[in-house]
Amino acid sequence: MLVLLGIGALSGRAQGVTQLSSDLYQVTYRPASAEYRTVPGTHFDLIYQEGTADAAWRVRRALRRSRAGTDSLVGSTPRSIEMPVVVDGFSDRSNGFVTPFPFRQEIEAPSIRDDALVARSSSWPSLVGSHELVHAMHGEIDAGLGIGNLVRIFAPDVARAYNLSAPQGLVEGVAVYRESRYEDGAGRLNAPLFTMKMRAAMLSDDPWSLTQMMEPPAYTQPFNRFYIGGAHAFKAWTERGDHPNAAFFRDATALHSQFPFLGFGVGLWTGLGQWPGAPDDELRSAFQAQYQREMERRAPFTDTEVVAGETGHNYRRPYWVSADSVVTYLHGYDVRRGFYRVHAETGERSLVRVQSSTEDYTYALSRDTSALYASRYVPDPWVPTQEVAEVERVDLSDGEATQLTENGRAFAPVEAPNGDLWAVQNDGAFSQWARLDGPDVQPLTQFEEARFKQIAPSPSGHAVAVLLNVEGTQRIYRVDHHRRDDVRLQPWLGLREAIIYDLCWGPEGRYLLFSADLSDVVNIFAFDTETEEVLRLTNVPFGALEPSLSPDRSSVAFIEYRHERHELVRIPFRPDEADVVDSPTVILGAEPPRPPARQVQTEGDDAPDFDESRPYQAWRHLAPRMVYPTVRYDPDEADRSNAQRIKKLGVGVGVGVTGNDPLGRWRYEGDAYLQDGRLWGAATVQSGRWRLRPSLTVFNTPETVPVALEDSPQSARVGLEERGVSLDTRLPIRLQSNVYQSAAALSLGAEYRQTRFFGDPLAAETTPWRDRVTLSPRAVWGHRVQQNPRDLVPNQGLILNTSAEIDVWTDDISPSQAFIGTADVYLPLALRTHTGVRLGAGLLTQNQEAVIGTSQFVPRGYEDVALGSGSFLRVGAEVTQPLWYIDDGSTLIPFYAKALYGYGFGQTMTALGDEGVSYSSVGAGIGLEFRFFYALDFDVQIGAAFRLGPEDIDLVWRRGSVGGGALRCATALSLCFRVPRSGPDPGDRWIFAGPVKRSGRP
Repeated sequence: MLVLLGIGALSGRAQGVTQLSSDLYQVTYRPASAEYRTVPGTHFDLIYQEGTADAAWRVRRALRRSRAGTDSLVGSTPRSIEMPVVVDGFSDRSNGFVTPFPFRQEIEAPSIRDDALVARSSSWPSLVGSHELVHAMHGEIDAGLGIGNLVRIFAPDVARAYNLSAPQGLVEGVAVYRESRYEDGAGRLNAPLFTMKMRAAMLSDDPWSLTQMMEPPAYTQPFNRFYIGGAHAFKAWTERGDHPNAAFFRDATALHSQFPFLGFGVGLWTGLGQWPGAPDDELRSAFQAQYQREMERRAPFTDTEVVAGETGHNYRRPYWVSADSVVTYLHGYDVRRGFYRVHAETGERSLVRVQSSTEDYTYALSRDTSALYASRYVPDPWVPTQEVAEVERVDLSDGEATQLTENGRAFAPVEAPNGDLWAVQNDGAFSQWARLDGPDVQPLTQFEEARFKQIAPSPSGHAVAVLLNVEGTQRIYRVDHHRRDDVRLQPWLGLREAIIYDLCWGPEGRYLLFSADLSDVVNIFAFDTETEEVLRLTNVPFGALEPSLSPDRSSVAFIEYRHERHELVRIPFRPDEADVVDSPTVILGAEPPRPPARQVQTEGDDAPDFDESRPYQAWRHLAPRMVYPTVRYDPDEADRSNAQRIKKLGVGVGVGVTGNDPLGRWRYEGDAYLQDGRLWGAATVQSGRWRLRPSLTVFNTPETVPVALEDSPQSARVGLEERGVSLDTRLPIRLQSNVYQSAAALSLGAEYRQTRFFGDPLAAETTPWRDRVTLSPRAVWGHRVQQNPRDLVPNQGLILNTSAEIDVWTDDISPSQAFIGTADVYLPLALRTHTGVRLGAGLLTQNQEAVIGTSQFVPRGYEDVALGSGSFLRVGAEVTQPLWYIDDGSTLIPFYAKALYGYGFGQTMTALGDEGVSYSSVGAGIGLEFRFFYALDFDVQIGAAFRLGPEDIDLVWRRGSVGGGALRCATALSLCFRVPRSGPDPGDRWIFAGPVKRSGRP
């Protein structure tokens, strides 16, 4: 079964074909200014964007140094790993991933700003390099005779995809485990902001099952649950004995490589030597017992007053703006993310502005508290993978936002005492302190291996505290010398073996509040600048962060983590009663006066040899990625085996080939096959160097089609030969990407083709070539579409979808003309219950020569109706209501249920001609979203439609596959360093979809 899913698909024409889909390989448009260079090397060929040489060198060093430990964990592969490593520098929304199509690593040079990932690491490249190498080695597993070994002969990338199609919790779990062993104290398993979510989950009323630890959640926080659960499960299994041993993982992955259709649960069962169900019960009991002992040891806990908090709501970084209210950032299941004002007594909130944010949520109030300064990622309209951090000013009185930078690459903005604006600016894998100069950003520092996290001037302006990370040590510095164009820092405060995460001054500048993970749990502290004592203000079960002291210094508002939520809480501020942190734990200025100045690495075995680099040339990387057999057949032949007048093509056998370079500048595919005594074939080449992403296809293919015979009431099936050339272009455009998203996708195809009939029963009478030139434009536009994490459909917005097929020139044959357009409006009527309401309208017009698939256009219950020529108008409404967010399933049986929902609909369609034909139906049903074999997402609906015309009830069902089907799901097997939905906008997502599928041409 999985063999067919991986190397077989049905073509869009009449013949069936077992061949690889072009969806596996895609071109990628990158900024025109991004030039790349290559540095060949043993195992890893670097392909880095000019300007990112330092980050590329650090990535390669991490790959080389971590390889031995990764081999011992994953297991040595039969062949030496050889893979390209692409390092980009044009986007601020950082990530790292391994993809099998084509096999490569790709890493953005700028560091992710999430402290749970990088706070204790010497650098972002060292962390991401060690993590992604595990995925690369995992993809290379070849356990010998089996399906994976067989597929690898023809398509090594598909074999790698099989290996990486294991449960994602285990795939990511082993990588997180390895990253947490590469550098002492670094990695997510050593990060309290990461591990606190595991403790909170397992001690909750609904602890995670093994399947929930292994599968990416669809609708349940935290959305990186499979990273958290998978890493802790892998650690528990590996460290069961006296010495770490990952033999279970090697045994399980070997069996999965050989027989992927069994599901990974069988391999896990075999590797652990336990019956199904035993690992689940054992893990849950062990974690609960361990965490309960820790809680008892750390009790009693601080009694906090919850200001605002409910399941699925995440409040972040509160600031007091008056004696009884705070402004805070909020996102969650049923709220639009943005800035809100919250009453400190009642918890009532009012919207300031709907706004996205960077993942660190580091923003600041203006000094007069009338506005706030924040950063968000602004996408490039033309480059889908480029997003730049820009600074904006948000007025708290009316929510008006003004962008202050242009290509600023700036985070954590703050107003300086003199009225200037300071920010943190990306500098390769590190960052610098910078000043806004109009729309430009000017660096004020040139430090080496330093990552600025936050700049915090005191209310009086006499002191400036700086949260700075130097090689994995994150402490507070203060300004020793400051001029307009230069800054020098002096160490001020640190806690031994602890990370400080955030800063906030008290109203008079005496107390500097912060959170830190002393004793492995993040808590709230206050630094008394007069006595130089550090006061511990909280002892919470899981984590507390981002404190803010009220204007009258009576209470501290902060964020406390609980299972599935970040609550806004407060406690009284009583410094005289607070515990004082022991002086040996407190570090006061015992470091060099400032971080080291920038230097160039020149010594050692790992020194960069980039003098040998050369410009990237795609042709050097265009060797075939797959060479595979193809089999073609006409399914109608078997259905009409007894017919007297039918052309039989028989079985066609041939070979296909496809290729793609690591940067996605070029893609090609082609196949040639022998069928009915002739050689046929098609070839496509596409380029991503230009915005229009042009592709050129030439083809000469056969199929069989039904025709009417003049001398008989019966029809015959004859051969149809098509040959020609087509040119296609497509242009995606992002018009707006904040919380509300606007985007467009335009495409245009132009095709010249010749057709003729061949073969008995018509012999040579109908063999002259018929020529035509066809244009196929399509446009999709979404305007202000918004969807929260638990919405099954958008809760607001307009989506227009149009496509047409027009013969602009024909040779003595009737031209084909068809147009279809749909408009869907989503109404925000019930955000709290996630009820989706869609009003839709559609227009279809076609002539007799057009062949358009209309089963998705007609009202439900009338799918068998074939619409002829003419124009048709359809209107309708649909309501979707989630019933149960399941987000659970089975690991042994590879099935994961995401959500069960109900739906109701009403539709009517009318012909716009004199005929007045109309069809109408109303109905309801249930739907289930589920995932099969860890990567294949489906949405199945079953319902009943009451047809108003014949007054009967028809059973209706529809099947949707998220991502476009099984093969496209395979492209989702890119192992990302961060979870796509756990970034700044995990729920603000929507997808273009069209109702028309072309079914062939007579």
